[in-house]
Amino acid sequence: MDEIIQWRHLSDDERDTIMQRLSGQQSTHTCPACGEPAHCDISAGKSTCWCFDVEKRDVSAQPESSVCLCRKCLEKQPIE
Repeated sequence: MDEIIQWRHLSDDERDTIMQRLSGQQSTHTCPACGEPAHCDISAGKSTCWCFDVEKRDVSAQPESSVCLCRKCLEKQPIE
């Protein structure tokens, strides 16, 4: 993932922000699968999202939703 590759180039504040997203302290919505906090970079104003950098997952078994899954739920989905 780009986050990991670029980690050493980030400031302490940028690293803290990423850690807050990963831990759910900073979120843009609630995951439709588990109800836990989730973060979408596009919803947060960026042009791309972290999920664009992971292997494509088959989410067809998930109910239709206008928001994306959290990292934990997305990683549980089968790889396409």
